[in-house]
Amino acid sequence: MLENLRLKLGEIRFFTSLWETVLFSVLFVSLLFFLSDDIVKLDSYHDITLLFLALITLYNGTLYGVVALVIIAAGIYFYTISYDPQTILAYLVFILLFGEFHYHFKRRGEKDREEKQYLKTKFRELSNAFYALKVSHDQLEKGYLLKPVTLRSMILKLSEERKHKDVYERLFTSFTEAFSIKAARFCQLHDEERVIDQIPLGESTFECNTTHPMVKQTMVEKRAVFLADDKLEMLQSEPILAVLPILDTQEHLLGLFIIEKMDFLEFNMDNILKIQILLEYLTQERFYHEHRYYTSTHLNLKNLDAKFQFEVDRLFSMYQRFDVHSAVVMVYTKDPAISLVMENFTAKKMRLLDMVTLYRKGDTYFYLFLLPLERLSGAISFKNRIEEALAGFADQEYEILISEIKKIDTIERWINEYEV
Repeated sequence: MLENLRLKLGEIRFFTSLWETVLFSVLFVSLLFFLSDDIVKLDSYHDITLLFLALITLYNGTLYGVVALVIIAAGIYFYTISYDPQTILAYLVFILLFGEFHYHFKRRGEKDREEKQYLKTKFRELSNAFYALKVSHDQLEKGYLLKPVTLRSMILKLSEERKHKDVYERLFTSFTEAFSIKAARFCQLHDEERVIDQIPLGESTFECNTTHPMVKQTMVEKRAVFLADDKLEMLQSEPILAVLPILDTQEHLLGLFIIEKMDFLEFNMDNILKIQILLEYLTQERFYHEHRYYTSTHLNLKNLDAKFQFEVDRLFSMYQRFDVHSAVVMVYTKDPAISLVMENFTAKKMRLLDMVTLYRKGDTYFYLFLLPLERLSGAISFKNRIEEALAGFADQEYEILISEIKKIDTIERWINEYEV
């Protein structure tokens, strides 16, 4: 359908340019006839006719220059009954030269547009990659986990608070310190379309209106919408800077976070994505604490820990929407002695962000390790640590499987196909 639309637009442009060429050519030859009896002899290469043909050809192309020349020649024949064929042929040569310039200029313009689009796409990809690197597991350990109070522990603590308003006010205080946000508003939605509660934060004055263009676009597309660089001059008239959607693990719209005032130097895509991920993390965590029950759509194993299933879906959603990688490591064994070693490993050698759950199938133990914000390279290092802990056992007594979060179905399929 899109291709047919492009073809129709191309046909419209073609006929429009053709009729414009015919009209201007008729007016031009008529003007020549009425202005001078001598001008229609066309005996000079530096006359106004050549300039007219150059303008038509350089602007529209060779075909339109030929059409203009034919109309001028026909007009000369109609008005004077005699003309110089050699001059007309000379003009045709000039039209072909001008058409060649038009072709190269057009190709150069298309090349520049394609290069610009490629650079914009590449810049966005590199920005996402840079952000993923900044929130990697190692960076979190270095930047947050070594601090007395980590950002994640703060969010986990806030998610247990009962007073809805106090939670977001305390979170806004953290956003003010980290991202220099001066005013914002949290809007809770019902059925993804109706605002049922608003929490003004800081110096907020904007009333959430679902008909506002930025708010409406966010609700329809379920993505962050913010004032683009080419519209920064609208800062004085536009009451908001960005609208962030807050989605659950099934990508249902739970609410909106509207940024009204924020320091110019902090207003960038990197910080917008950070704020959105933190808000969704908090909202999803509060959802789990309220329900205490969850069934994963990506790892559906009977009697599997609900919190583990919830975390799987959350990390899977983060990968799909923000390209933030996570990994899964599975260890299976039938040896109770190895099971005891794994219990000791999970109790003493797990990192703060890692999660583990035990799934049993007959007399076989399946230990599932979830490594948030970790790539396969980190999962391989984690596997080596497990192998060091199991160094006293033969390789045939256990097996370790590694997978990215995007291929979590591999773990479920492998367990279901395993024969007890």
